[in-house]
Amino acid sequence: MIVTPSSLFELAVRRHRQPWNWSLHCAALALFCCALLWRSYLALSAGAVLFGAGFFELNLGELPAGRWSGLVRRGVEWEKNWSAVPWTWLKWARLGFSLLVGAVLVWALWEGELATLMLLACFAVLWRIRRENRESGIDP
Repeated sequence: MIVTPSSLFELAVRRHRQPWNWSLHCAALALFCCALLWRSYLALSAGAVLFGAGFFELNLGELPAGRWSGLVRRGVEWEKNWSAVPWTWLKWARLGFSLLVGAVLVWALWEGELATLMLLACFAVLWRIRRENRESGIDP
């Protein structure tokens, strides 16, 4: 069997989209944020271990029903839909905006800028309220 980079990438994406693996990747992301905020190599290494473990075949059964499983299901579905959309200028703009916000978040965590972190959290809440208003028929 010949292993190519594209086949490894497909395997990684397929395993990443399993609920337990997706949960491990979210936990790793949370640990990476804590590592930046606390400047902790231990949190960084624990996050790297969780991130790597998220690509293994985990035979853990179904994720228990609850809020987290619903969030995971919606997140995996959103990720599949996003990757299926062709690369238009709007998708590139959204990706660029997301990378910019991510860079500001990394900077704010590293510097410990509480005001910037709270401002980003407030913008996230306002974005969610705007989306929910549009879904319910309220147009601002």
